[in-house]
Amino acid sequence: MKFGDHLPLYRIQEILERDQITISRQLLSHWVLTIGENLIPLYNLMEKRILKSNSIFVDETPINILVKGKKKAHEGYMWVYRGGGSLDPPYTLYDFCMNRNHSNVINKLKNYKGLLHSDKYGAYETLSKKEEIIWQPCMAHARRYFLESQTGDQTFKNWVLKKIRYLYMFERVAKARSPKERLKIREEKEKPILEELTKKIKEKLLEGKALPKSKYTKALKYFIGVANHIGNYLKHEEAHIDNNVAEKAIRPLVIGRKNWLFVGSEKGGETAATLLSLIQTCRHLKINPRDYIEAPGRE
Repeated sequence: MKFGDHLPLYRIQEILERDQITISRQLLSHWVLTIGENLIPLYNLMEKRILKSNSIFVDETPINILVKGKKKAHEGYMWVYRGGGSLDPPYTLYDFCMNRNHSNVINKLKNYKGLLHSDKYGAYETLSKKEEIIWQPCMAHARRYFLESQTGDQTFKNWVLKKIRYLYMFERVAKARSPKERLKIREEKEKPILEELTKKIKEKLLEGKALPKSKYTKALKYFIGVANHIGNYLKHEEAHIDNNVAEKAIRPLVIGRKNWLFVGSEKGGETAATLLSLIQTCRHLKINPRDYIEAPGRE
């Protein structure tokens, strides 16, 4: 109920009381921690399967942590990793960290080999320099920068958005086809569009006519900053044009965070990561999370 339906423990306590079941919030909290601890082996197994897959999606979001003796909560971070093979990766793994240090994700992926979908956060750019990793920056992020720019050459901005829209139109067709056909569509239809986009955006940036600190200039610079990598998806059948797979996996955590507001400690954050990982993976795979967790001997 907490990690599947986003209910804080005090609401769960009230729901139980309506059925004359009296359980203290402290006991409920203890049960959550105990269950999370017992499910760590399954969590670790899922992590291994994600890291062995050829394509993963990564994103991160802040989460508040209560600190004893302090009025202000400490800001931790929850990373999310999606992977396990196929265009629609089956596993969702949340990883709780006390901060947003680059080392958190770099250490997690130090032995990973394959496609890495992400935004342009510095840690991912560092990982992109490894020979074993093929970085696929998020086209949706690049599009968003142009969409939000209200100054600069609006005619050119609209042209860029139109071309990106064409890329997504071809991608919808490509994803529905066999891997061989998918790569053919990308090579014949999408590659020329992407090459034209890169060429024109680079020319527009070199003109130097836009205000240096405007959102429009930021959009141009962002695209050129990832231009050497943003077309990597064209050559790999399991690759996506964007990182929306990971961003969608962040949403359940964001909804839950609005309801239960914080985790009570570092251990509480790790427990939340374990339970969120298993429950949200079950939901994605159309499996009843309660049936899965209660079933004896199930992997």
